[in-house]
Amino acid sequence: MRLVVLLALLGTGCGATASPTPTPGDLTDLRTALVRNGVTTLSAVAGESACPGRSLDDNAVHLTVVLGDPTAPRDLFLYLFRAREFDGEGAEMDGCAAVYVAANPGAPVSRIDRAPYRALGAGWSRALNAAIDAALAETVNGG
Repeated sequence: MRLVVLLALLGTGCGATASPTPTPGDLTDLRTALVRNGVTTLSAVAGESACPGRSLDDNAVHLTVVLGDPTAPRDLFLYLFRAREFDGEGAEMDGCAAVYVAANPGAPVSRIDRAPYRALGAGWSRALNAAIDAALAETVNGG
């Protein structure tokens, strides 16, 4: 009788249709995805945030990037969060974005939130914004 129950349980588990959720890629995967989307990284500084001195510094990586025109570098501030912290850090990220907007008067500031990543920068073209968003989407879905 136990064998029949065990076989029934095993058969049910093998026939399950739920697919596992992809594990988001790491920062190396993200930088690779940026390249695939035409974005070149000129420099990278770990721990450098768009709003220094806040609790986000440990999550931050500052990239200087270009899309096509090497004479038009742009800042890309990336923040990587643990899954359970992403939603809880939203208000802190809102505050950071407000500080960054104030520090860049007149420049349009872009922000992309794709758990577990957040990206922030000023003066991005539509094409750069789309390339960063595509790279984040690719990385979030397992690279």
